Amino acid sequence: MNSFKKNIAIVLLALLIPILYACNRPKAKTLNVLLVGNSSIYYNNMPKMLEYIAYENGKDIRTKLIAFGGYTLQDHLIDGNVEKTLDSLDWDFVILNEQSTLGGNYVVDGIQRVKESESFYESVKKFDSMIKNRGSKTIILSLYPRKNAPKLDGQILDYSYMKIAKELGIKLSPVSYTWKDILKIRSAWQLYQEDNLHPTPLGSYITANTLYSTLTDNKSKSVSGEITGPLLEDFDGIVHQDSIVSLLKIDESKSKLISEKAYKNVQCLNESGGYFTLTKPSEILLKVP
Repeated sequence: MNSFKKNIAIVLLALLIPILYACNRPKAKTLNVLLVGNSSIYYNNMPKMLEYIAYENGKDIRTKLIAFGGYTLQDHLIDGNVEKTLDSLDWDFVILNEQSTLGGNYVVDGIQRVKESESFYESVKKFDSMIKNRGSKTIILSLYPRKNAPKLDGQILDYSYMKIAKELGIKLSPVSYTWKDILKIRSAWQLYQEDNLHPTPLGSYITANTLYSTLTDNKSKSVSGEITGPLLEDFDGIVHQDSIVSLLKIDESKSKLISEKAYKNVQCLNESGGYFTLTKPSEILLKVP
């Protein structure tokens, strides 16, 4: 073999090796994830951000969203759409998202506030039973409080999510903890819309990143650039598959910080046996002079 043919053979072999490796590499298992909730998870098409993060990390997460503006978990139980959808596919995980007031209508001095809700607890129990009976796993999303809400509201939310997760032995995704960590060190970042309730695209990315670490027990690598996906109506959550829009533009430094904080909180939960020990908010009130 002359030198020219030898060089050609070396080049062809170099090109062939990665192709053969890719063909023989085990395909990542697809995780089928059903998300049930309201506008706090459908704003900015957060499920598509979750799929994007998974793809960038060599994983395959496919989501289906059942969420409507203002819906509580009890509303979802009543309309029955979730139960039908549970029977349509072998779901790996079902993520439950409650309203930022735990579905209650508790008003103090004209301001919407938060208190423990038996309706919330009972709704999670009923859904968890449905989910487990079908061989799937439940995840409860620990949602952040409204912007500028009294500190107590956030404590009640964290306590309530942790309480029901521990009681039922289900996984909790520490979204609220990641939001708090980010805002402590990057207070200038805009995570809330002007209504002080719904997330900005960056806020939705934090939620998606925390869910990714919860689902995979992995830290997302840093990403940068533009995330695109189908337009999702803010008002009612209707998806327009034929209309692709920009969901978020993010740089590597922001992505890196978010990934680190999200993964740290998931790790801390795992190291604590899956649950943090939280003081009941009513006991906190008694300690205030």
